[in-house]
Amino acid sequence: MTYRSDVIVVGAGPAGSTAARLLVENGYKVSLLDRAVFPRHKTCASWINRLAFERFPYLVPHLDSLVESPFYGVTFFDRSLSREGHFRERHPSGYLSLRSKFDDGLRRLAVDAGAAFHGERQVVRIVQGSHNVRAITASGDVFVGRVLVGADGASSRVAIEAGLRRGWRRADYVLCANADIPCAPETVRRFYGERAPLRVFIEYRALPGYGWIFPKRRHISVGIGALLPDNRQIRPLIADFFRDAQQRGHLPGEICLEQVYFDVDPVGAVHRLPSLTRGRVVLIGDAAGFVSGSTGEGIYPGMVSAEVATVVIDKALKDGRVGLTLEQFNQAWRSELGAYVRRLPGGEMESSTRSRIDLVFRSEFVARVAGRMFLFGERTSAKTLLRCLPPW
Repeated sequence: MTYRSDVIVVGAGPAGSTAARLLVENGYKVSLLDRAVFPRHKTCASWINRLAFERFPYLVPHLDSLVESPFYGVTFFDRSLSREGHFRERHPSGYLSLRSKFDDGLRRLAVDAGAAFHGERQVVRIVQGSHNVRAITASGDVFVGRVLVGADGASSRVAIEAGLRRGWRRADYVLCANADIPCAPETVRRFYGERAPLRVFIEYRALPGYGWIFPKRRHISVGIGALLPDNRQIRPLIADFFRDAQQRGHLPGEICLEQVYFDVDPVGAVHRLPSLTRGRVVLIGDAAGFVSGSTGEGIYPGMVSAEVATVVIDKALKDGRVGLTLEQFNQAWRSELGAYVRRLPGGEMESSTRSRIDLVFRSEFVARVAGRMFLFGERTSAKTLLRCLPPW
């Protein structure tokens, strides 16, 4: 069967659903495709900083259908799981959810706005013409549009079919393991308190990465992400982290590590792609590598990449020079997200980076600066430093 629209969006995660909704609001007919049936699982710790809700205010009335609980700041722990550095806030720093809940909520908001959703549609081929682009699915359906947005994750078929990349190199991604462990709400409140921060364990076992414990309303997210020389290390690593954290009192003794999921995270990888557009195709979200290079957080930058892309797409469809105008996205995203997705300095500057991390556990002020950098992607500007000064 053939379906026609102005824009085809492949992938109904945060980036794709945001793009679909914004394009519909601009008056375009949108086909939103995903290979999965929703709600679906996505390996992710599922923390969303408050910037997403400030930038996309239409989400606020739907908080209950999108998130599980707020969190208040972040507590850092060193590689021994003992020394602490604190950044606390009286108001929510953001929200914790399950990706099955958050993503399906965003998808429904796009559909409510007027996007046509097509689940169980796996795109296997893309054909570009002078006037349109076609997405052909495994079931034989053909979707025809003037522009195609690839938002289909780190293993993007769109990116490969469009010739924008073959895959991420080992240096372009971290391997992540995460388990959302069911836990009674009263146990979560008793163990972590009413206004729990995120718990982040920097460089666990001296690995380039971190472990996490995020107390949600009915779950505790336990996970770890790291650059590993051998991906097979991830299974014993998450098991060791869970055991060590439980023994040191970071987790309730009655919970068990079950149903661990694994995935790759293209941290800051967007900086390695020479172009995010080709002809009538544009990449956003994880498909383009819009993931924080220091934290691995990809929900907010994915949604912002969608917003920036829709502005460029709107211009391209109006001026008629689609392929040429879409190329403007390669520069347009940098002012919004260039710093947010940049990696921490490594290589020759790795020792300097490690010494700064150590300061987090020596100085309350540095811990507050690190907290703002971690949660909101801020850099060490004068504004950030002033925000971190203690109240007089």
